[in-house]
Amino acid sequence: MKTYLLLIPFTFLLACSPKELPTITQLSEEKTVLKLSHQSTKSEMEDFAQRAKELGFSIDFSGSEFFDNGKLRRLALSVATPIGQSGRTTADGVTLQFQYYGFVWEKNGNFLIGNVDK
Repeated sequence: MKTYLLLIPFTFLLACSPKELPTITQLSEEKTVLKLSHQSTKSEMEDFAQRAKELGFSIDFSGSEFFDNGKLRRLALSVATPIGQSGRTTADGVTLQFQYYGFVWEKNGNFLIGNVDK
């Protein structure tokens, strides 16, 4: 019985550990994807926004907060697509440790902003 009781806190700690969520980007005229997490950096976001601008996107994350090491602390993202769709999303640091936030846009008009964990 004691063995089972010792496993409960250990299992809880493993379940609460941040996920490994590297930044995911895809940029083309057909489909553009930006998935951000607690591991995303300001420089990655600036680079993506600059490259996306060349395809007609307007990306603003100026309301976001970053740690001293440049990693994302709190996300505030707004996006305008080349065909006039727009949206905004926010996520706190805890949420970003377990889920991706950002946007997915397809040329056929599909546009999703917010939790893009799928």
